[in-house]
Amino acid sequence: MDIDFEKEYLRELYETGKTTDKKHRFQPQVINSYVKCVRALISAEKMEELFTYNSLCYEKLKGDKKGLSSMRINDQYRLEFREILRPDHATEIELCSLVEITNHYK
Repeated sequence: MDIDFEKEYLRELYETGKTTDKKHRFQPQVINSYVKCVRALISAEKMEELFTYNSLCYEKLKGDKKGLSSMRINDQYRLEFREILRPDHATEIELCSLVEITNHYK
């Protein structure tokens, strides 16, 4: 599936492994896990395929984050994204729009 980066730091982290934004600097292990999450999204044709990766803990979020889904980067961080469906297939995802890397416990 196709990936869209809503924030520039997400694109920089994926493409270069670092970012110029001082607010969004992460440890190398976090960046490596983030890249693995993005690659899993790119390789998946349907979101159901993400359930096969138990370590990613793919889930649809509830409450004030309704409409977003997330995957676990590590014990502390998760990658939040929007699933944009194909107009002709209600079950196939056309695009994942990456929103944010968040601290799960804040």
